[in-house]
Amino acid sequence: MNICRQGFCGEHGQVWPVGIYMDNVWEESYQIRTYEVDCRNRLSILSMFNFMQDAASKHAQALGVSVRRLLSENYTWLLSRLKIKIDSYPGIDDRIQIATWPSGTQRLFALRDFELRNGSDQVIAAAVSAWLVIDLQRRRPVRILPFVKRLKPLEGRHVLPDILDKLPGLKTPSYEKKFIARYGDLDVNQHVNNVCFVEWLVEGVPSSLLNTSVPAQLEINFLAEAFYEDCIVAVCHPRVPDNLVYHHSLIRQQDGRELARARSVWRPF
Repeated sequence: MNICRQGFCGEHGQVWPVGIYMDNVWEESYQIRTYEVDCRNRLSILSMFNFMQDAASKHAQALGVSVRRLLSENYTWLLSRLKIKIDSYPGIDDRIQIATWPSGTQRLFALRDFELRNGSDQVIAAAVSAWLVIDLQRRRPVRILPFVKRLKPLEGRHVLPDILDKLPGLKTPSYEKKFIARYGDLDVNQHVNNVCFVEWLVEGVPSSLLNTSVPAQLEINFLAEAFYEDCIVAVCHPRVPDNLVYHHSLIRQQDGRELARARSVWRPF
């Protein structure tokens, strides 16, 4: 069923300009602007994740389970795991279409899939994500089933066959780069937006890799929150020397807490 092509009535009666909502799949179109590309005129991975987050947020609002709605009930969503495969990066002024839908459960996680297509209707990226619902008083995950009922998931409709498992820790880092969490990095939960974690992980690789390759796959486990003015150390290590597969970790310098770990696969330009 379509809600609307120009807008939908949100949780508090607002009308928002959006894409298409059909059979519990949300579709949103984006035109890539000058500030959403990197220095080589490709859609930046930061912008790609922002688009995905925006589409998922609009769908959650249409379903009545937005972050704002859950905050009013003393809960919030927490992204725990994500895996994405990227086949190509469009450029400035290109249009992309993002389809996203809740796709079932995995233990305590609610799963959400994404499919990104270019103007020629070719798939350029696919992702699956795993979310927890957190009780804000106890700061602990809660049973996902009551929230999944509100999501009405399309069970088993996955764009990637992989299960989102726990990634191994990084024991022997060979590169590191430091970042400071800025005020503008915070989200409505008052901790650093997950998209910043993605940016730090990708930028933490050697400059020689950044200057010759782009991420083709990225799998992330989000382990803990980061806050304003935290000093974050991004460390990584290639699987073997001169390899295009890297293992990553984000560590808070103040207390040594590991905030995220990841595995990336890179493709030459």
